[in-house]
Amino acid sequence: MLSPEFQSKLEHFRIQCRKPFRGKFRGERRSLNRGTGLEFADYRLYKHGDDLRYLDWNAYARLEKLYIKLFQADEELPVSILIDTSQSMAFGDPTKLTYAKQLAEALGYIALANSDRVTLYTVSDHLNHTLPTIYGKSQYSRLQKALATIKIGGTTQLSMCLKQLATSQPQASVVIILSDYLSPDGYIDGINALIGREFALTLIHIQCTEEIEPPPMGEWRLEDVETGETKEITISEETVAHFQKRNKEFCQNLSRFCTEKGIGYDRISTDISIETMVLENLQHIGFIQRKY
Repeated sequence: MLSPEFQSKLEHFRIQCRKPFRGKFRGERRSLNRGTGLEFADYRLYKHGDDLRYLDWNAYARLEKLYIKLFQADEELPVSILIDTSQSMAFGDPTKLTYAKQLAEALGYIALANSDRVTLYTVSDHLNHTLPTIYGKSQYSRLQKALATIKIGGTTQLSMCLKQLATSQPQASVVIILSDYLSPDGYIDGINALIGREFALTLIHIQCTEEIEPPPMGEWRLEDVETGETKEITISEETVAHFQKRNKEFCQNLSRFCTEKGIGYDRISTDISIETMVLENLQHIGFIQRKY
């Protein structure tokens, strides 16, 4: 659970999204829908039954036609949080999954505190709708309970799960993906599918210190936690250097892909506190912004 002190700090922030979406409830965000906000959007011809308060009498004086003024609707922001629960997320101390759940709780709290809608999914060998859409800070306890039920299980099929989300969610939303992105089917096709449906994406790349700094040198028997495949190797200075080079290339490729696609991206190690990650890192990349 988030400490009361951390929660009070989160109250000062909101999720930043420049792309407008269609909401369902009244909120604080610019929407694609027309409504009763303060910002003028367009005109249309008067129809019987329209509210006479929105007639533009200046236009009538010039054109001798009745026009209704339309305003930008102020609605909530739909936010979808995806947590990778495949076996590779069980690695590290704390585990990558534990870190992802804590981060999801903090980001979910920010969204709910700003009257945004939050939906929670888990991804492994299939997409699981873990928590139906909730709205308002009073629903924070439901988010906590849903996160507490999330366990490790399944192999990684990240791209397939992202494509399922793109086809199953009726409306586009802000999507936060919390994963190590170690998936046999990659991530490119799934992310492209979401971009094609106008989703706004932020990828948070979670690594543990054991991945960044490999184990001591010597004779090791390694086991793939998802396939069960084993391999006996001798870890030398050359082996460590090669691993670190491959890991650096993997991270650079993911970062470069996100930059090219205009996607938010941040890579984080689990030894960084959640408070630092949210209040400093995510603010630095522009995903959250201070309200006041």
